[in-house]
Amino acid sequence: MKPTAPALLIAFSFLLVTHTNGMAEDKPPKLFESDQLLEVTLSGPWQDVVRNERNQDPYPATIEYRDADGETVRHVGTVERRGVKRQESCDFPPIRLRFEKEELKGSMFRGQNSLKMVTHCKKPDRYDQYYRLEMLAYRMYNLITEVSFRVRPLTVTYFDSERDKVYDTRFAFVIEDDSDVAKRNGMKKLEVPYILPSRFDDRTSSQVSLFQFMIGNVDWSALRGPDPEECCHNVKLVAPRPFTDDDLAHPVAYDFDSSGLVDPPYAAPPDGLGINSITQRLYRGYCANDEVAMPEVRQQFIELEPQIMAVIAQDGMLDDRTKKRASRYLEKFFELIRDDRDFERYVTEKCRK
Repeated sequence: MKPTAPALLIAFSFLLVTHTNGMAEDKPPKLFESDQLLEVTLSGPWQDVVRNERNQDPYPATIEYRDADGETVRHVGTVERRGVKRQESCDFPPIRLRFEKEELKGSMFRGQNSLKMVTHCKKPDRYDQYYRLEMLAYRMYNLITEVSFRVRPLTVTYFDSERDKVYDTRFAFVIEDDSDVAKRNGMKKLEVPYILPSRFDDRTSSQVSLFQFMIGNVDWSALRGPDPEECCHNVKLVAPRPFTDDDLAHPVAYDFDSSGLVDPPYAAPPDGLGINSITQRLYRGYCANDEVAMPEVRQQFIELEPQIMAVIAQDGMLDDRTKKRASRYLEKFFELIRDDRDFERYVTEKCRK
């Protein structure tokens, strides 16, 4: 018996859906959907990038890596110096990679037109330890809230294209764009010159503040920044769009190298805070948010202690000395927040009104 027209239509529709799903499955996971170490070769005029401190213009660059099938993938783009403080302190600057959208189509880098890369800063191997710790701080932050930046670790071979030789091979990591953080959480980037604590989601605000206290970071402001036209300092804002009077913004922290957890040689606390070292904790959260959310957030951190401590203990790249120091630094935080009297003294009474 011949198949009827409706049966043929159903069969064709099934084949079309199956083919479409197969095409979708053929795409590799996106860059920040995995936390596995990715080995890449980054080619560019590295001696020029490093030595020409005043040149912030882009240089031609290519990135190469192997996909899941072992095939070499190559993307052509540009590289440029970025940042302020680290450029002043580091021999090797932090960088930004830029690519055209079409260049990345179908690859794990798709959608990553502009990528911030945290590099090793200086020649001694111990600097890899500092920036490994900074990357792990992001991982701890991810355990606390989805409204946080994801990161991907890299082993980067810097190949100097002008001199046709390897410049260096070091640890680095790339950071998710704030627009992607917003999209993952059903929101958009919020760009305003300043904001008040009353416009924050209480829970997210208290999570950020207690996280910063945990890692010993005071180099941030979620209300305003050094540029009067742009909020904030080492914090991005995401929120529903349109951002109406009934909506709340979510602060998203980044840039943790000057924290007590990382403790690099160049870091020092800002003037006027009354602390002598970046390893000295100072709570800088907002009373208006903490009055509502902090009891719940405090309990969340206490319950997450085993997972947070495991981020350090189970890392395969930290040396024993760094693990011991970082673990003890975090242990002191958890001892403090479990003690009601210490929590009142060092957190509740220190919130900003």
